[in-house]
Amino acid sequence: MIVIDSSSLILLSKATVLETVCALNVIVIGRSVYEESVARGREKGRPDSLIIEKLVAEGKIKVLAGPPKEMAILEASYGIRVGENETVAIALSTRGAKILTDDRKNMTVSKTLGIRFMIALDAVVELGCNGRITKEKAKEAFESVAGNGWIREEIIKERREKLFRRNA
Repeated sequence: MIVIDSSSLILLSKATVLETVCALNVIVIGRSVYEESVARGREKGRPDSLIIEKLVAEGKIKVLAGPPKEMAILEASYGIRVGENETVAIALSTRGAKILTDDRKNMTVSKTLGIRFMIALDAVVELGCNGRITKEKAKEAFESVAGNGWIREEIIKERREKLFRRNA
């Protein structure tokens, strides 16, 4: 199971690989992530919100409420709130769940709590390296995520080398 926060969900949608990620994994988002990425996205006319909404309607993305006790502890202990908080709380309450996040604070909290995590670029690299998408699609999706996300250049370079070394 992968619990995804808003930023990663939107990045993968824009890169047109979210459906593939959903086909290969059990995907869960919190209610606040749904609200942010779908309801507010729709209000702003964002096409990615329609893709996410469709995947939820088809049952390919499950929407859960974060456990209130864990959410309160996370906010008090780490200062994370709303979607990021709910994402970590759901992962904590679900044995073996991994978080897909591009939020630095979420990564730090996940490391501290021993929760496995990955970033959106990792998802694209994994799809490309495992032959789940074509080489061309992997390059296109990689550039989309790298161009739309707030990702440090050294991380982009490292992931690009990994993807293109395997897909040369």
